[in-house]
Amino acid sequence: MQIPNRLKVIGNLIHEGAYIADIGADHGLLELFIALNFKDYHILAIENKEGPLTALKETAGCLKNVDISHSDGLNQVTPEYDTVVLAGMGGDNIINIISRNIKKLENIKHIIVDAHSFIPKVRQFLIDCGYDISKEKLVFEGGIYYNIISFKRNSHQKSYKSDEIDFGYKLYLDPLFKNYKKSVLEKYKKVLDDLEKANKKEKYAEIKKEMRRFESYGKN
Repeated sequence: MQIPNRLKVIGNLIHEGAYIADIGADHGLLELFIALNFKDYHILAIENKEGPLTALKETAGCLKNVDISHSDGLNQVTPEYDTVVLAGMGGDNIINIISRNIKKLENIKHIIVDAHSFIPKVRQFLIDCGYDISKEKLVFEGGIYYNIISFKRNSHQKSYKSDEIDFGYKLYLDPLFKNYKKSVLEKYKKVLDDLEKANKKEKYAEIKKEMRRFESYGKN
């Protein structure tokens, strides 16, 4: 069974011996990767949709130290779990899932996210919840760049520049960043062309300013 590279990257950000709550475990491929590569782990694989739940049971139902939960978000996550994975979903959904059970963060030391939208908003939200960004990784798969972010609870929080919130914490050091930057700038240019044709001058100026910020990101 082929395990996507982005799930391998997520798996490699998890520490040995972790108690992992995988929210929206889908087909259980992260569980399979961890079972094949870790000696010591415990996973609560959570899925609230019937179709993926069936696939999850087929893939991960017989794996050692994997419990499957047909539940929603963090509802069934108990205090022994120290690591939460929220992958393959929109940023607003990630924020909503955590916000509904914000008190459960007291026991969570690590949060790993693969947000497919509103990434700056997710960064700021988790920083406000008392976490630091420990690592960011780019994955290019199926013609799409994925941004994997690992957060760690820290009593001595870092301060972050606006560019680190908007564009990534030291993401410019990633080996894929050069090609990623080129791809993002092409998207900016496409948006600017559309805004120019629509004669939306105010929005054009706003996006142009943001594009210039991104162009200079990592150079200072």
